[in-house]
Amino acid sequence: MVSEAHIVTGPLTWMITLLVVITSMTRCIEPFEPEIPEYDKTLVVDGLFTDGDTPSRVTLSNSFGFDEDAPSFVSGALVIIEDDMGGSTTLDEVEEGIYETDPLQYMGQEGTSYRLLVSTPAGDRFESSWEFLQGSPPIEQLDYEFIEIEQNDPTEPPVFGAQIRLDTRDEEGGATFFSWDFEEIYEFELPHAPRIRAEFGSPPGRGSDFIFEISNEEFEGLRCWKTEKSRQLLIASTENQTESVIQDFDIKFIDNSTPRLFIRYSILVNQYAISKEYYDNIRKIFEVNQTTGSLFDPIPNEIFGNITNVTNEGAPVLGYFGVAGKSQKRIFINREDAPDGFGATRGPSCELQTIPLNFISLFDQIERGPFVLQDYARDLLFGNPVGYILTMPVCASCAVSDATNQRPDFW
Repeated sequence: MVSEAHIVTGPLTWMITLLVVITSMTRCIEPFEPEIPEYDKTLVVDGLFTDGDTPSRVTLSNSFGFDEDAPSFVSGALVIIEDDMGGSTTLDEVEEGIYETDPLQYMGQEGTSYRLLVSTPAGDRFESSWEFLQGSPPIEQLDYEFIEIEQNDPTEPPVFGAQIRLDTRDEEGGATFFSWDFEEIYEFELPHAPRIRAEFGSPPGRGSDFIFEISNEEFEGLRCWKTEKSRQLLIASTENQTESVIQDFDIKFIDNSTPRLFIRYSILVNQYAISKEYYDNIRKIFEVNQTTGSLFDPIPNEIFGNITNVTNEGAPVLGYFGVAGKSQKRIFINREDAPDGFGATRGPSCELQTIPLNFISLFDQIERGPFVLQDYARDLLFGNPVGYILTMPVCASCAVSDATNQRPDFW
C-alpha cells in the first residue's frame, strides 16, 4: 500500500550537478565530443535536521564540471539552524565541508519550523525557506523473508537471499511523505589471523632479525564487525491513499555472495517524515538520474531547492535543507535463522603462500610485496618450523576491510 516509491542511490551532494553532460551516440560513425563552456561553481547544500538523538548534518560543497571527478567542499563557513521560537544553534565543522549539530544542546521539536543560515568565507550569505517538523510515527514492523529473485538474464539462476521489509502507519494521518536510510553491521571471520610477527634488522638477514609469537593479550582475534551506511535514499508517499499506511516496503536484499549472514547481521532503519517539497526535490533528482545519457533523452535542468543567495539575489544555489521527524528500528538475523543450504560467504578468501626460513626472502615478501606473515609452516612429525606461511592483508586484519575487532556494545 504505497502510492509512489523511489530509490535514489548515492549521496545527494554527488548527484546534484550543474552541467548537463551529453554522451556520444554509439551509432555515430565519428565520436561526438561536446564543447563544455566555462562556468562558475555553484554552492550545493545537502542538509537534514531531525528530532533524533544523533547529530544532524549539513554538507556544503561546490558543483563540479564535466572534467572533474568530485566536488570541492566549503570549509570555514558559519552554519546556523534557527527556529520560529527565537532559538538557534551553530553547527560544528567535523570534517571539511561537513557541519553537525550537538543533539545534547539542540535538537528538533515536533510542530516547530526551522531554517538554515549559511555565511561562507567568501562573504556570501545564504538562507533556506522555513521547514515544518512533522513527527514521524514509529516503524510498525521491520522483518525479513528468505526468497528467490529472478535475474534479468533468464539463463542465470535465481538469486537467493533475505529481503528486509517494513510496515509503517500514521494513525493521525499527519505524515504523508517518508524517506528511509539505514546502517548495517555484520560479523565475519578472518581466515588467517596472524600468530607471529617479524622485526627486521638494518639491513635484514645480518643476524639482528627476530620472530615473536603474538601473545593472547596481543592477538586481535578471528572476528570482525563491519559497519556500512546505506548509499540509497528510499522515499515513498501515501498522498493518494485514504490512510497513511505503508506495507511490505522493500528496504534491503541480502544474497549469499557477502559475509553479512554468515554469523550475525543487524540493520538499523531510520524513518523520516518529510515535507512534500523535500519529497518532490528528491523525486526530481531520482528522475534525472534515471536518464541513460543518450542524445534522445530529455535534457535535465538544474534542480533548485529551498536555498537562496541573500547576498546576490538571483544567483543559483543547488540542494535542499530538509527537516524531519525521525523514528528507527533495529533487527538481527543470525546464521541459524537462514534456511538449510543458504551457504553465505564466510569472509575474505586468500590462498596461503609458504616460503623458506630466510629473513631476506621474508622481508622482500612482506615489506616490499603484498603479503603479511601469518605463522610458521611446521613439519608433520615433530612440529618444527620449516618455513613461513604468508597471507594477504585482507585475510589477516579487520582494519584492512574497514572493520573493527571490537564487539559493538549492543551485540
